[in-house]
Amino acid sequence: MTLPPHTASQLERIRAQLVAARLDWRDSTEPVARIPVENYFSAEVRDAEIERLFRPLPLIVGHASELPPGHVLAHDEYGVPMLLTRDADGRFRAFLNVCRHRGMRLVDAATEALPKASIVCPYHGWTYRLEGSLRHRLHAEAFDACDASAESLVALPAEERHGLLWVVPSPDATIDVAAHLCGLDGELPFYGIAGLRPFRTVRAEYPANWKLIIDAFLEAYHIRVLHKDTIYPFFADGLTAAERFGPHIQSLVARRAAEAWAKSADAPLPGDMASLCELATPSQVVFPNAITIFHPDYLSLVTLYPVGPETLSWTHRMLIPADRATPDWTPHWEKTFRLIEEGVFRKEDIACAIGIQRGLKSGANDHLTAGRAEQAVGWFHGDVARELAGVPAWPSLAPVAAGASPA
Repeated sequence: MTLPPHTASQLERIRAQLVAARLDWRDSTEPVARIPVENYFSAEVRDAEIERLFRPLPLIVGHASELPPGHVLAHDEYGVPMLLTRDADGRFRAFLNVCRHRGMRLVDAATEALPKASIVCPYHGWTYRLEGSLRHRLHAEAFDACDASAESLVALPAEERHGLLWVVPSPDATIDVAAHLCGLDGELPFYGIAGLRPFRTVRAEYPANWKLIIDAFLEAYHIRVLHKDTIYPFFADGLTAAERFGPHIQSLVARRAAEAWAKSADAPLPGDMASLCELATPSQVVFPNAITIFHPDYLSLVTLYPVGPETLSWTHRMLIPADRATPDWTPHWEKTFRLIEEGVFRKEDIACAIGIQRGLKSGANDHLTAGRAEQAVGWFHGDVARELAGVPAWPSLAPVAAGASPA
């Protein structure tokens, strides 16, 4: 295997920074980003985000392995009652989790997919096939004026790609995940997400705006201070390389091992994920609301939703290699999960977001500032602002050049 081109270019930029002993941001001409504090607590902004970001765009609703053939799964994390299904032939679909008779919820929330030959409404027994069509109505003759073919479940645009399940939560929309991902679509196969399996998923709500979590994962400036006793010992100080793919952002955060690697002019680029993750931790913000962090031996997949202007829904899927999803590996993954979810994420990143939220209305600041060492934060907020203004963040569906300023 070889590194995909943009990932390889980013790793070479890390090498160049180490050789020159000078971080990229020192030579950046990008302006400091100033983000109005109202963007983190305004009800009007939150409503616009739902309309412009969380209804028309493809959103990740799970990992493909979470939904085996012949199973269904209720999904409520995005404010829309969704029902995910996979029929016996393996095709993934999504519907509104609503009966066409009297509007009853069809499948209740569950931590795992449920095996179902059919979907039966618990109110009056109307029954649907996994591909959505109406199969049976109790006392069908009572509905002889109703065309059964028009009573199928309401479908949502759905697609399976790169081992992930994607849905647009609007029935009248369309979906094209490859186009949505822009150039990032060509990078993702290398990362092997399809070959992973879920170890644990945690869902929670926190009193903070969802964008504060995105902000934290778009810069390494905070690692030395906020994470000084947890993960900072593994990382070079603030050394990153970030690239934009339309509104999506991929970053490599250099690990300490990269320092020795960079000293050798003829040191080859790594040829697989394990070798790459020894030198740098790849992370992606998949617009608008998903974060990937490729740790040395597993993936954290985080998805976010603005339950309210100052309340976020957090879902963290810990995905591990399929060949290590065995009982003998369980103690290792349990320890790892506690470190990352309960330690780094909850006690540090999320606690920091909550702390920021508490002071936003104090009058201390009328804006938050992201400097040149945090330029990706400015990129993200620029793209959000354009979307809310009705100007697509990626009008040509083409990747933006590395380091370029938002147009």
